Amino acid sequence: MNDWRARTSTFYGWWIVTALFVILFNFGGMGMYCFPVFIESLQKEFSWSITEISLSAALWAIIFGFSGPIVGSLISRFGARKIMLLAAILGSLINLGFASMSRLWMLYALNMLAGFVIAGTTLIPAQTLITNWFDRYRGRAMALAMIGIGSGGFLLPPFNEWLIRTIGWRQTFAFSFAVVWVLLIPIIALFIRTKPSELGLEYDGIAKAKHKPVRKLSGLTVREAVRTSSFWLLIAIYILQLIVMSSMNFHLVPFATQQAGFSSQNAAFYYGLAVGISIAGRLLFGWLADRWRPNILIAAAGIFMAAGPALLDLIFVHLGANNARLLGVHSILYGIGLGGNAVVFPILTGRCFGELHFPKIMGLIMSGFALGIIVGVPVSAMIFDRTGSYHLALLLCSVAAFLSSVFALFVVPGKIKKSQRSA
Repeated sequence: MNDWRARTSTFYGWWIVTALFVILFNFGGMGMYCFPVFIESLQKEFSWSITEISLSAALWAIIFGFSGPIVGSLISRFGARKIMLLAAILGSLINLGFASMSRLWMLYALNMLAGFVIAGTTLIPAQTLITNWFDRYRGRAMALAMIGIGSGGFLLPPFNEWLIRTIGWRQTFAFSFAVVWVLLIPIIALFIRTKPSELGLEYDGIAKAKHKPVRKLSGLTVREAVRTSSFWLLIAIYILQLIVMSSMNFHLVPFATQQAGFSSQNAAFYYGLAVGISIAGRLLFGWLADRWRPNILIAAAGIFMAAGPALLDLIFVHLGANNARLLGVHSILYGIGLGGNAVVFPILTGRCFGELHFPKIMGLIMSGFALGIIVGVPVSAMIFDRTGSYHLALLLCSVAAFLSSVFALFVVPGKIKKSQRSA
C-alpha cells in the first residue's frame, strides 16, 4: 500500500478526527451559532422584526432536518468526502449571497440553502465517520471531533461580532467565503475517507491479520430499526432537546440585550461561553461514554440543559437581577448538557442500531430537527413579541429538556441481532 494514509504510524482514524475538528469548528460554529450576532445588524439596516428574522431560522431548520435522510442516503451511496465537498462549495456561494442580501425573501432563500450545507458538512457526516472508524474508542473520538463545534460556537460568535463592528456584517460574510476555499475544501479533499476498508485498515487501529478479510460493518436495516421502540424514543428525545437548543441558541442574545438590558458584547460573550463550556461537557461525556450506559448519560445531559433556562427565568425574570456575570450560571449548566448531548446521542444511536445503515437511520432521526426548531425558535419569538418577556419560553425549554431525560431512561441499546454482528 503506497498511500501515506495507510502507512502513517498514527492510526489514520485520528487524522479523520483532526480534520473533522477543523471542519466542524468552521461549518458547525458558523452555521449553528453565529447567526444571532447578525440579528441586530439586520434589524438596524432592514427594520425586520425578531419574528421575521426567526422565521428564516425555522426555514433553515426545516431544510436541515429534511436534508438528514437525503444526506445519509447520499453518503451511503457516494461516500462522505464527495458529499462534504459538494456542500462546502455550495456553502461558499451562500456566504457571497448573504454578503449581497437586500430583501427579506433573500434571507429566507439563503437560509434554506444553508440548511442543506450544514447537514452535508457537520453532524451526519462526522457521526458516520466516527462510527465507521472507531468502536472501542468511539466515545473519546466522538468527543474530540465534536469539540470542533463547541470551540467554533465559543470563539466564532464573539469573533464575528467583532468583525461586524470592525468591517461590517456584509464583509464578515465575504470573509467566511474565503475561509471555505482556503482552508476547508482542501482539508475535505485531502483527509476525509468514509471507511477504514478504503485504505485496507481496521477500526480502532487494530492490526489486520495476514490473509484475513477486512471487518464488515454490521447492524440493523432501516426497516428493522423503525420497528423498535428505541427508534421512536430517540426521535422524541432529539425533538425535545432541539426545542431547547434552538430556542436558547437563537434567543439568548436577544434575551440578554432586550429583556435583561445588557450590552451586545456581554450577550455575545456569555452566549459563546455556554458553547465554550460545552467543550468540557463533550470531553467529560465522551470519556464516560466508553464506560457508562449512553442512555443514562443522555438523561443526565437533559437535566443539565433543563437547569440553564430555569435559572435564567428565576434570576433575571423573577428576581430582576442586573449583574451580567450571573448569565454565567446558565452558561455553565446549559453548556455541560449541550456538550454531553452532542457527543452521546450519536453513540447511543450507533449502539442501538449498529454501523451498517447508521447514516440512513441517523438521517431519519435528525429529520426531527425541523420540528424541534419550528417549535423552539418562532414560538419563543412570538411569546416575546406578544408579552414582552421570555418567561414562558424559558419555562417551555426547561420542561422539554426534563421530558427528554425521562424518555432516555427507556431507550435500550445493544439489541443488534447476533447474526448481524458477524455479517
